[in-house]
Amino acid sequence: MSRILIVEDERDLRENIMELFESQSYEVLGAENGQSGYAAALHFKPDLIISDVIMPESDGFEMLGRLRKNPSTELTPIILLTAKTMVDARIHGLQMGADDYIGKPFSADELLIRSHNLIEKQRKIIQKTLTSPGDIELDSRNEVMVKRIIQIIEVHMSDYNLSVDLIAHEMGISKSTIQRKLKSTINKNLNQLIREYRLEKARKMIEKKTGSLSDIAKATGFNSLSYFSYSFKKFFGKAPSQEVR
Repeated sequence: MSRILIVEDERDLRENIMELFESQSYEVLGAENGQSGYAAALHFKPDLIISDVIMPESDGFEMLGRLRKNPSTELTPIILLTAKTMVDARIHGLQMGADDYIGKPFSADELLIRSHNLIEKQRKIIQKTLTSPGDIELDSRNEVMVKRIIQIIEVHMSDYNLSVDLIAHEMGISKSTIQRKLKSTINKNLNQLIREYRLEKARKMIEKKTGSLSDIAKATGFNSLSYFSYSFKKFFGKAPSQEVR
């Protein structure tokens, strides 16, 4: 279930937007200004933030700037709500890192569609990074880090002793920093990333018939066929033998 944070000082409008997304099975949280919105974003870890611009205490621009400077929220998609006449505000928001804007008054359907598209775009970027790291150009420093980790996993693919320590040493970054940035970028820890990347690689090898299941298990870093089969079925919902045509 995707999470959406609504930051809007007008209570009735905030609650209406929250109800709109709740009706579509989103998990929703509301905040009344940029200050409480920023705190909520750090705690709630939303997949998308929808925020008004003009708010008391701390406006949408101030919150946006703080979110883009925080490693845990710098990649979170953000939609700004602005009056249709606020052209300069829209441009300023986009320059600061907003992903989209919608003019007030807005269509509920348009807000739902734009929100859905932003969340799906982010998910596709993450999935593309995991499964085909060489096929995508990444600008974010955190996403570049993910790509580098995957390159290291690729080099050590057959080593079932591949560890967080080894990756941290090769990257020259502390384990805590790696784990924190991975969590904020792809919502996974390093062990999850290693395991899931190995399983995705194994499935591709099975599809291409590059060897027996035992050979593929060994090549992707599983020290036994039984553990490989267990892990594969748990992740994909079916045994690796069912992938063989």
